[in-house]
Amino acid sequence: MAPYSWRLAGMKHALRIIGGLLVIGTLVIVLFFWLDRTETTTDAYITGRLHPIAPRVTGTVVALHVDDNQHVKAGDVLLELDTRDFDVRVEQARADIDRAKGQVASAEAQIVEANASIVAAQASVEKTALDLKRNSELVHETPRGVSQQEYDAAKAASDSARANKASAEARKVAATAAAESARAQVATAEASLHDANLAYGYTKVLAPVGGYVGRRSVEVGARVNAGQTLLSIVSDQVWVVANFKETQLHGMKRGTEAKMTIDALPDVTFVGHVDSLSPASGSQFALLPPDNATGNFTKVVQRVPVKILFGDDDLRRYRERLAPGLSTIVKIHATDGGP
Repeated sequence: MAPYSWRLAGMKHALRIIGGLLVIGTLVIVLFFWLDRTETTTDAYITGRLHPIAPRVTGTVVALHVDDNQHVKAGDVLLELDTRDFDVRVEQARADIDRAKGQVASAEAQIVEANASIVAAQASVEKTALDLKRNSELVHETPRGVSQQEYDAAKAASDSARANKASAEARKVAATAAAESARAQVATAEASLHDANLAYGYTKVLAPVGGYVGRRSVEVGARVNAGQTLLSIVSDQVWVVANFKETQLHGMKRGTEAKMTIDALPDVTFVGHVDSLSPASGSQFALLPPDNATGNFTKVVQRVPVKILFGDDDLRRYRERLAPGLSTIVKIHATDGGP
């Protein structure tokens, strides 16, 4: 019987040890989760900048250099429009410049001619003024040195010389105004040429940023209008926006490490960092923000968007798979000390 009692006592002792270990393990697990400051949210998505691409001029598409989902670099030619209409505008603007410059030259020649007429008229004014002065003295002598008729003729010649000078000066003023007007026409024509050249350059639609082509809705031969969206480019720069509850924000700050799992890549754990917290809760940016200054109020835990950046290596390696809109699970180990 003794060996049986020993075995029974040994089993009881073993059970006590196992029970103690289970209690200790349970306490360790509870303590771990109690002390763990990791905050998790499934309300998170990859996002990025979508750039709508539209031509700045109206025309017909003659060449398309990109396809759906193709990667492009900033400055790459996406498509080309027919340039013939714009060639005509450029040539017309150049012809307008030549015509305006001809008008400037003609007006300047008229100014030179008017200056010469003024000089001649001034000489005639001075001569006739002297003749009139002499005749005025002689006509009052006794006996008269000249007749009244001769005096009247000298006075008429003097008046005519002054009138001729005034006429020449008026022609100079008119020619000067014509020259200024022609120069303004030259400036206008040059501006039109610049505009025509810009429009010609706009026949090539360039990629403003590097990224992937999406939502292409244009084909060769299509007639497109200025401002019409033809495709979009999803920028190479993507990030995660995680909507954490306001009660989870304690300890989150710029630079805090974040671990992310994307539903489309469940076997990959991405490591990033917090870039910034939204300046307001998501509800404040809604179309109809809540108005709590009413008689009926129910407290609702708000969510605040947190912007999280991917690591450079992860972004470089998996960029093709990181499409904006993909669902993400984010875990952030909040630090002590608050934001």
